[in-house]
Amino acid sequence: MKATTTVPRLYNAISTPPHPILRHPLVIRTPTSTQRPFVSSSTLTPLQTLTASRILPYPSSALYNLITDIPSYPSFLPYCSSSRITSTSSPDPTYKKQWPRTADLQVGWGGYNESYRSRIYCLPYQIIEACAGSAEPTIPKSQLPHYSDASSAESTKDDIQDNPLFTSLLTRWNLHEFPFKPLPPEGGLQDGSTGSAEANPAHPRTEISLVIEARFASAVYSALSQAAAPKVAGMMIDAFEKRAQEVLGKGHGVEGRGEGENKGEKLPTEGVVGEEGKRSE
Repeated sequence: MKATTTVPRLYNAISTPPHPILRHPLVIRTPTSTQRPFVSSSTLTPLQTLTASRILPYPSSALYNLITDIPSYPSFLPYCSSSRITSTSSPDPTYKKQWPRTADLQVGWGGYNESYRSRIYCLPYQIIEACAGSAEPTIPKSQLPHYSDASSAESTKDDIQDNPLFTSLLTRWNLHEFPFKPLPPEGGLQDGSTGSAEANPAHPRTEISLVIEARFASAVYSALSQAAAPKVAGMMIDAFEKRAQEVLGKGHGVEGRGEGENKGEKLPTEGVVGEEGKRSE
């Protein structure tokens, strides 16, 4: 008797399978750690750009030293309750001076207090930039050789950490000194002359501008900042101006102002610039 082999029946696309209940395979999906978080700070918190400018009756070097005196901030700067320099740069090639490289600051308002670390970049007596979170300096690296040594770069890398307050923060101070020669009194001097260069010398003035670009790490902090945002940059410059008067004296005066009115000239560049480029006062 010849042996036979049973061949399983093949079902085509239009055949009815023997077990209709298993027509569609069961797929079990498991959650993964790459799922989008419930709150995304990059989409919920807009970038806020705050600006302010002043012309102050002091040399730029004196004002620059006040801005880089980070440990003194709690004594005069609004919202700052603690600040300390945690590391310094190598000596810069021109002035052979070490400048702040990292600093820890604590700020608070409305019952909230947070600490964060800033990475500082100083182009001596011209620009100071403080970066936190993912923010990067805008000063070309070629102009910052005192921040480029290997140990400094490695330490800076270690200092970048999760920031509970800001996703990114860039604070930029620009200082530009120029000579100012006040006009002689109306009608000339008491002797009837219009005054000589020696009798009416030029004095240094400094245009100081502040730009803050901030993106908060949470929608709560972003919302809380909205009310104060239009005034923050101006408040900071006002605080440094008052500090300059305390440390440096009244300066050389401002044209057209009487004694006791020695206050810096407010430039028409103060307010908040939104992501669309519109300014609000």
